[in-house]
Amino acid sequence: MRDERQSCPSCGRRMERGFLLEKGDHDSASATTWVEGTPERSFWTGLKLKGRRALPVTTYRCTSCGALASFAPDSPGIA
Repeated sequence: MRDERQSCPSCGRRMERGFLLEKGDHDSASATTWVEGTPERSFWTGLKLKGRRALPVTTYRCTSCGALASFAPDSPGIA
């Protein structure tokens, strides 16, 4: 389980938990999601997603240097 007090891989300082925002049409917003495989275009939805594993992404930001570290754990609450 990842500790809420992540250490930055670049400078070793403290990192804070957050998420990356995806903005869509008409100012809709959602958190970033990791999807398995390579992207394949779909005429109707932009990308084919059916049957692919999709996991929410948690991102940590270094409070000192600004480096980002993202995680997409298989189980919620582990990032």
